[in-house]
Amino acid sequence: MRLVATRLVAFTAAMSALALIPASASASTTPSPEPSSSRLMACKVNANNPHWSKRGKSVIYKTRLTCAGSTPTTKIRCKGQLIYDAGGSPSTAASSSQVQTLTNTGSPVTYYTPKQGGKKVGWSGKFQGSTTCHFVNGGTVGHDKTDVVNVTAG
Repeated sequence: MRLVATRLVAFTAAMSALALIPASASASTTPSPEPSSSRLMACKVNANNPHWSKRGKSVIYKTRLTCAGSTPTTKIRCKGQLIYDAGGSPSTAASSSQVQTLTNTGSPVTYYTPKQGGKKVGWSGKFQGSTTCHFVNGGTVGHDKTDVVNVTAG
């Protein structure tokens, strides 16, 4: 009976370890460029407060994303909303949806809302940014929102 219990514990440990190995690892020694549920990539989403961009001639906010982990690169989509408070219920002044490739080096990548060359927000008021990021192949990376701030246009 003790031998059966020992083998069962060893089998359970082996199966748990196998669950952490990517399916592609047995077929190829080249790591997949995209994350899977068994590969690790930890990312931090940091949305900066809205401000007036002289160069963009618009109210904008930036989201900086950094990642580190065992996957060399991954594609991440960030969706941003620049929210305007006109005294009633808040409304969306501009939005963005951008895909960028991130490396596992911790180097930041910047997402803009509105995206560069996109809709201009040329008025003053109270603004807040809200960003949600996802791995392109599935899975949530994270979410962040800014403070509500007064921005004076141009």
